[in-house]
Amino acid sequence: MSTRKETVTPNRKEASPHKKNTDRTVSREHLGHLQKMRRKRAITGSLFMVVVVMLLSVVTASAILYVKDFVSAKPRFAFVTTGSVEHSVSAEVLIVRSERILQSDTAGSLVALATEGSRVSKTQKLAMVIPDGMETTISELSIVQSQIVEVERELVAKGKGMGAIAVYNETSSEILPIIDMVRIDSMNRDVSNLTSYSSSIQVLMDKRDIRLQNIDFDDERLTVLRRNKQKLETSLSERSAILSATEPGIVSYKLDALEKELTPDLLMIMTSAGCEKYISDATRVILGDLSVEKNHDVLRICQNDFQYFACVIKDMGVVDFPMDSVHTIRVPSEGIVIDECRVIRSAESEGGVFVVFRTSNQIERLLDRRTAEVEIVRSSTFGLRVPRTALVDPDYDLGYGKILINSSGYARALSVIILDYDREYAIISPIVGFDKPDTGTIVITNPNTISEDEKVE
Repeated sequence: MSTRKETVTPNRKEASPHKKNTDRTVSREHLGHLQKMRRKRAITGSLFMVVVVMLLSVVTASAILYVKDFVSAKPRFAFVTTGSVEHSVSAEVLIVRSERILQSDTAGSLVALATEGSRVSKTQKLAMVIPDGMETTISELSIVQSQIVEVERELVAKGKGMGAIAVYNETSSEILPIIDMVRIDSMNRDVSNLTSYSSSIQVLMDKRDIRLQNIDFDDERLTVLRRNKQKLETSLSERSAILSATEPGIVSYKLDALEKELTPDLLMIMTSAGCEKYISDATRVILGDLSVEKNHDVLRICQNDFQYFACVIKDMGVVDFPMDSVHTIRVPSEGIVIDECRVIRSAESEGGVFVVFRTSNQIERLLDRRTAEVEIVRSSTFGLRVPRTALVDPDYDLGYGKILINSSGYARALSVIILDYDREYAIISPIVGFDKPDTGTIVITNPNTISEDEKVE
């Protein structure tokens, strides 16, 4: 018998113990390496984010500081000037003048031969009272007068007529303050003064047209129109009653029937209650009437160079307006300032003081006013003036304070005496022994934006 040799083949699926241990060891090392890499990457990413956040914070802070510096208030400057600080009170005044009244012996239509508010001489022709039946001639005269004004304006616009532009500019400068008041009242929806504004502007324009008549424009059309105007006036005067000035003065064709009653002498015995009643009852703006009745008042002539203002000033006393004291009065509705208004009567009244002022200024501008809202300057201080905002730590009771000035590019403090002040300005004076500010000194008007000795940028 033959013997069979058997060969045993090991199972390939069975790994040796050594190989199994090696595989297990490699797997653990690989996992550890991966964990280290992940940890490193996480730390690197965190550090990168920290750096980015820090950079963003720095950039943001820089931007905030830049914007803050850009929009922050910068020092503002102004020169120390000479000026005044005024303290005023409001009141409504009764306006009185010494006037001569002229009457007409006939009835008819009134044609003025002088400008409202103009100064006239004795025996000068002031008006014609034209009888009925000449309405056509009156209409023709009115048309010719309008045409003359239109041609004169056209020639002035072309630069003709030596001195005409100066007349226009002067009149415009007088009208401009009134126009400003019209705008202000319009914004405030106040129409109570429009009649006064219109009357004042018309008076100024009439004066301008009268002055233009004396200018030679060297224009044939204008020459013909002026010749026609003269013929029509001559034709009317031949059949009309002529009123001439009995004395020199300022003429007005506007009446309110109080001219004979209200006189300067009456003001010296009038009570404060009587003054207030006249103010309450009177028509603020005096109007004219072109229709004339027989033996009725036609015009008035202000006889002298004075006008009088009477009023009751509330919460004031005689000590505030003593006799012979001089004040400035503003009339906002007319855009004028009246200087040298002297107190000729001052008496205590219920709740205030009754005062009568006399002045020789601006009579023509107020000739058509019986009452007016005014601002009376009670006191005024003149000197070195700075904006009130420029004062540093002011003590108004003691009258001391400081100002910051721009001295060679640095903010420097100066101690000053506060003489007077209002809502906007202060009058200052230097303290003996300290540096003195003058009109060339540059003051910082918002001293809260800078500190003393800090560089001014």
